[in-house]
Amino acid sequence: MTVRMSARRSERALPPVHGGDVDEVARTFGVPADRLIDFSANINPLGPPRRALMRLAREATDRSGLTRYPDPGYAELRQALAAAFRVAAAGVTIANGSVALIGAVTRTIAPRECLLATPAFAEYARALRASGCRVRRFPLEAAREFALDSDALIEALTKYRPPMCVLINPHNPSGALIPRPQMLRVLDRARRLKTWLVIDEAFMDYVPAETLVAEAVRSERLVVLRSLTKFYGMPALRVGYAVSSPSVAARIAAQLPPWPVTSLAASAAVEAVQDKQYARRTLVSVADQRRWLSRALGATGVTVYPSAANFLLLRLPATAPTSTRVRARLISDSGVIVRDCRGFDGLSNGRFIRVAVRQRDENERLARALGSVLEGVTHVR
Repeated sequence: MTVRMSARRSERALPPVHGGDVDEVARTFGVPADRLIDFSANINPLGPPRRALMRLAREATDRSGLTRYPDPGYAELRQALAAAFRVAAAGVTIANGSVALIGAVTRTIAPRECLLATPAFAEYARALRASGCRVRRFPLEAAREFALDSDALIEALTKYRPPMCVLINPHNPSGALIPRPQMLRVLDRARRLKTWLVIDEAFMDYVPAETLVAEAVRSERLVVLRSLTKFYGMPALRVGYAVSSPSVAARIAAQLPPWPVTSLAASAAVEAVQDKQYARRTLVSVADQRRWLSRALGATGVTVYPSAANFLLLRLPATAPTSTRVRARLISDSGVIVRDCRGFDGLSNGRFIRVAVRQRDENERLARALGSVLEGVTHVR
């Protein structure tokens, strides 16, 4: 395993690129937004839970409630999350999405160096660069289906003793899961080395038994980041949270602006967290559609990597058009938006795209569209 180091000055600063840019795609390609299907953002296609929508509708017309500032401590939401995970509410920090927490946690720890498993969500490298931190990359290999080699990671931690290490579990963009026993081994070594371990669990709702949330409350050097809007299908509301020890939670909160989340967003998140029926329905639906879509896309000649989340990473055949051209063709020909993965470190060769798992009729449309684009291509694996 080769671990790459890069200084801030030598890194090529890539602009932030994310999925979910439906309006921009519509303008660029001249396609009405209502004719596009967005597979680039990993959002629950079921949409927000009914309970969340009902509370939003009720509170949006409450004149007295709209004249008050949000509860600065977000006590109701923190208690709901604490009850869901059986942890202390004092260890929960609420923020305007997990992206805001990435910056806040980085400023809280202020590491001079970070070991970052890559490919990774682009906001980590941006936040680390902004704080003057040097990044030591720990590459996850396509040949291993982007599965973490925990022994190699532990060896790297022991050798370099970085002040901070960032892991994404399940991994984004591949969906590969690091099983809980492996994560506990990594956590134990990080604790012994006094390395801060930051784990992004934005998609852990799809494999809830694997979380390290309970361990985070008991550890002074473990922070777990979670999203409340991807699994619950409401990214417009921008709600995320961090779980850590109460003392670390207070330090993270000090790095955030006051009232980072609106009252309406926090209220909707409370209802979403408590809607267990919605969560069960989502898990069954996503697992079923992920299996179907993986088989259907594999039949087009792409390589489909195993995923524990609600998205799939695809490697295009060697003789296929580049990921950028495939994306453009899919939009122009079929109104299907996929994620071009060139912006992910280690996937810049134009061979990878990522697609969300949606409902069956939409998944069928994606499979047909990709098959059409790749028709006639010699499938070289």
